[in-house]
Amino acid sequence: MEQARAAALVLAVQREGRDLEAAREAEADRALARVVGLCGGVGEVGATLSFTFWVEKGALTQVAYQEERGGERAGRPVDAEGLARVLRHVFRDYLGRRTGEVVLRLRREEARWAVDYDATHQGARPAEARTLPVRTQGTPANTFLAFHELAGRWSSAVQVPAGGAARVEFEVRLEDGRLAGWELREVQRTREGPGGSSRPLSPEVAGHLVQALLPFTEGLGTRTVHVVLGAEHRLGETQARGRVESARVGRPVQPPGPNWYLSMHEATLLRWREGVVEGSAWLAQRGVEELALWFALGIIAKGLGFFATEGLEWVTRALGREPEVVAGWLRTALKRLSKEERATFEQLWRKVALEGEQALGRSERKTLRGLFVRLEQAVQEPLNVDLKNVLRQDARKYYTELYPQLAEILEKQGGNFPIHHRRPLQYAHLFPDENVNAGENLAMLQKYVHEEINFLWGRFRTARPNPTADEVRRAAEIIDRQFEPWYHRANEPPGLLKTAEQAREAALRELRSRFPGFD
Repeated sequence: MEQARAAALVLAVQREGRDLEAAREAEADRALARVVGLCGGVGEVGATLSFTFWVEKGALTQVAYQEERGGERAGRPVDAEGLARVLRHVFRDYLGRRTGEVVLRLRREEARWAVDYDATHQGARPAEARTLPVRTQGTPANTFLAFHELAGRWSSAVQVPAGGAARVEFEVRLEDGRLAGWELREVQRTREGPGGSSRPLSPEVAGHLVQALLPFTEGLGTRTVHVVLGAEHRLGETQARGRVESARVGRPVQPPGPNWYLSMHEATLLRWREGVVEGSAWLAQRGVEELALWFALGIIAKGLGFFATEGLEWVTRALGREPEVVAGWLRTALKRLSKEERATFEQLWRKVALEGEQALGRSERKTLRGLFVRLEQAVQEPLNVDLKNVLRQDARKYYTELYPQLAEILEKQGGNFPIHHRRPLQYAHLFPDENVNAGENLAMLQKYVHEEINFLWGRFRTARPNPTADEVRRAAEIIDRQFEPWYHRANEPPGLLKTAEQAREAALRELRSRFPGFD
């Protein structure tokens, strides 16, 4: 069911009137500009630049970059516009129509770049690969500035021996299109100089680093880009030179969720990438009902450490499960908050998912954690009459989606076929980390069978006015055992040797034997 919900959300994005051809062209233009920009800083004849993309439905996700040095001889200036014309044809007419991994290679010649590409490698689809082209130009200003700040701090931390050379390795952590952090891994001297004080990297190195890394922000999810930079100092110069030799996305051992889950995240994120105001408005039209699975992915991706708040027990248990289970729990649990509290939660969590945790101010962070504390309290409180009615309506709607073969009879004869909660709503607070509207807790029944079951639960309430969760669970198991043949059926079970009245009496006998004092 969660997969179907995700597919519906992705389809809504695809059908909402987006100009797909314009988005494809924007993808090609962004990639083209970045490739031409990196070529502009290379003058050595024989140098080779390689760009590896995953291409799908017009979306270009760069997954690797490599630069190989040429000779010492510098070639003549290259006509950048001429190179752009060639690359535009490659990106728009060839790469943009393929699906799979493509390696684009450019080799510096005397006065031009020779362009070639290879689409023969059959690699697996990367977890960060996109399938929806984005119609936007360039890089968001906040991302651009974040990378410039990073490059400045990073380059100031590296020193190259005078007259020598060094190999620098570091990692950049990304979350969707945002910079999440970086770590300098190793600085290895590859050539010693004649001596003297070490030299800092020139500002041009930081600029080149930004150029090489920005294309990787086009991907999805949390990932790490491993970067190797070669640096050298030439005697007589005040600062060291440097170029990115390679950059590649590290492959996690296990992708963070199934592909359909990431597809829904991409569809939701697309609205943000194509326009902050428009994207926010689009999301605001959809509450937690539609976006629960997307919220669940974001919560799981952040890790439970994000919610390390004193007093949380049931919430952390619920959030520690599979994305589909977390989504269902959120749908029902958040209904226990007030309308204002739900709106605040949705607003803050959208901000975390779209802009990153660092976008939250101190008061917003405190408010979000406070909402989870409030949720911890709410899921342990008995449901009121109004909330029970809302959850019954939700259960009926969900059950219809879960069993489409029964949808027609539920629509035409709904009053004759109630949706039964196997563990009643009255006891939902005894199972605070479980979704009371989960599919396994629901069953369609004929009305007269439901009345027999309600009779049994009425006797249980009299005998156990304050039951434990274990007592409710055992009573539900007894009732299920006797009435399961009638579950999910619009007619009498074939070949059944007992009536509903006999099933009721058998359940009564078992309840009396299991619960002393049961009348």
